[in-house]
Amino acid sequence: MPDNKKQSLWKRYISAPGSGVFLALIAFIIIVSALSPVITGGAFFTLPNIINIFRQQTYIGIIACALTLVMITGNIDLSIGSQLTLMTVISARLSQSTGDLSILIMLPIGIACGIINGIFVGGLKLNAFIATLGTGSIFGALALMLVSGGVQRSSSPMYDALGTGTLFGVIPIQVIVLLIVVAVFAFLLQRTVFGQRLYAIGANPAAARFSGVKSRFNIALAYVFTGLCCAIAAVMLLARSGSANPQIGTGKEMEIILAVVLGGTSIFGGKGSVVGTAVGFLFIGFMASGFTFLAFNQYLQWIATGVILVFALSLDVVSERRSKL
Repeated sequence: MPDNKKQSLWKRYISAPGSGVFLALIAFIIIVSALSPVITGGAFFTLPNIINIFRQQTYIGIIACALTLVMITGNIDLSIGSQLTLMTVISARLSQSTGDLSILIMLPIGIACGIINGIFVGGLKLNAFIATLGTGSIFGALALMLVSGGVQRSSSPMYDALGTGTLFGVIPIQVIVLLIVVAVFAFLLQRTVFGQRLYAIGANPAAARFSGVKSRFNIALAYVFTGLCCAIAAVMLLARSGSANPQIGTGKEMEIILAVVLGGTSIFGGKGSVVGTAVGFLFIGFMASGFTFLAFNQYLQWIATGVILVFALSLDVVSERRSKL
């Protein structure tokens, strides 16, 4: 009986979104911790390095939490990298004229970008891939126009506090913001009617519609949350870097999508969790830091990231086919 109970607990754990990646993360940490002193002479698994990884993954993690909601509905948002760039540029420009107030002004701007995507995908039922690819192109062009290809610097005491401030002299303020966002979205997805409706839409859109679920509105609302989180992430990114340029968010959509997929969210919708996504973006952060400690160059890191993304997507497709059978 105890053995059956243990097997049951193990099956429940391994079936949870992100459980496999969590085990891979533990294994990766052990391997790098053993090899890094030999290869580069550095200690990998230390408190300062762990905190630094969390800090570096702040803006990736914030957007990934919101994107989880979108992907659970069976949709995607390819404009998140361009949104991040545009909002970081706008935030830098506003900080020079409005100071700390620019942080609050960014929130409705992010919501507005989310509403645009929400109208196209949720309201007009356009293909999410094509629609967000198009809006991403527009957002990226606007960012280029605002800075004319140059660099825009921030000017606000609050940005400095967000970028360098810590709690008890140990935990960066940015990490605290990230943990709050993870907790809020985990609650929103698992403990609210809205979250359950998103699962229903992703699992079976037709059944959800006949059950009275307003699919268009809920999908649009998921995109609104993504736009809002892009604004928050832009503030965090600007606070850390101190300046914005037209390429600051370029390519970040791949890391964000990878974090969500690694966390167990299905690209077909209906399955996923914010906690799993948190495991996903932490895995990416530890992987990037670990490769540095192992003296991997940037190109090898890009190759590894691409291979992991393709592998994760392949597993998702195989899993979906088996579940249908």
